[in-house]
Amino acid sequence: MIYANYAATSPALSAAAAWELCAYLKETHLNAGRNFEGLEAAATALRARRAVAALFSASPLSVIFTNGATASLNMAIHGLIRPHCHVLATSIEHNAAARPLQALFQSGVIDLEWLPCDPSGLFDSAQLRAAIRKDTRLFVISHASNVLGTILPAAECFRIAREHGVLTILDAAQTAGAFPIALNECCDVLVFAGHKALGGLAGTGGFVLGERAALEMRPWLHGGTGSASDSLEMPDFLPDKFEAGTQNTIGVLSLAASIEEILRTGVETIRERDRKLTERFIAGLNGNKRVKSYGTLTAEHSTALVSLSVEGCDAAEVSRRLFERYGIVTRSGLHCSPLAHRTAGTFPAGTVRFSFGRDTTDTEIDTMLEALSTL
Repeated sequence: MIYANYAATSPALSAAAAWELCAYLKETHLNAGRNFEGLEAAATALRARRAVAALFSASPLSVIFTNGATASLNMAIHGLIRPHCHVLATSIEHNAAARPLQALFQSGVIDLEWLPCDPSGLFDSAQLRAAIRKDTRLFVISHASNVLGTILPAAECFRIAREHGVLTILDAAQTAGAFPIALNECCDVLVFAGHKALGGLAGTGGFVLGERAALEMRPWLHGGTGSASDSLEMPDFLPDKFEAGTQNTIGVLSLAASIEEILRTGVETIRERDRKLTERFIAGLNGNKRVKSYGTLTAEHSTALVSLSVEGCDAAEVSRRLFERYGIVTRSGLHCSPLAHRTAGTFPAGTVRFSFGRDTTDTEIDTMLEALSTL
């Protein structure tokens, strides 16, 4: 099998991370903060917080773990908005952000405005400056499109937002672990998915809070924390303020082990590897006249992802043929991001998405290109 769906999820844990998880399952499986034996689980959570904090240049206590980027975005959006405020977002947002925003708009809680990207996914930060109003409270932006791979100018956008006192959420599901990001240089809330480039288990993720967001964000999920149990209100200190219920300790352990490997390797090294793979794939597509590619088609301005269509072939059929004939795993359709497909002009047909990662080789890239030439 040739796996080319890293933008959806990493196919397997690294050997080192898998070994740690097996050892954990054999020895103990207790939750943090509920008993003396759970001290090991609490230590695991702290280890993971430190790893995430090191990756994003943040404070360990500002790292909040959830069951994924979707839960994190819902918690951040609902926690930061206020009734009748103005919210801005881009036209390439994933449904994980777009649906909670749209639901709040339809229920009359917020005034929502989508800022258009061009068909390649590029966004002009000047649009943000022009769109900010006196009642604008929040700006939500994907660091990179999961459909087009295009990297958006998040840092510049956040500088503009900060000038106007607008809070910011960065959806880093596609870039965390594969692209250098520093919380203190950009947003108020950085959302990450644990099972993509970070290499953890599915059902893991979280968010990292800046100082202002930590103060102004309200808990959206309420419940037991193992702390301040004498009160019917959520604790007001981090991370307990946003971590209700039993933590997914084995998932958190997978993040700790995987992110520590990323830190040892270096995000810049990973980014350069991904850039070369993407560049090789894009160059190899140039001679195939039946294939139309989307996005910037420049590896420098993209994640390790290329969406394409094949003339005369349905996207799902292309994915099926690639798998059945060559064992190549891709993703076809709308990729949970109809906004991005409308922006790119590929709605409702969708595209075939190739995405690369830790174990992708040059030989596999060449095999994918050869397979596309025979369809």
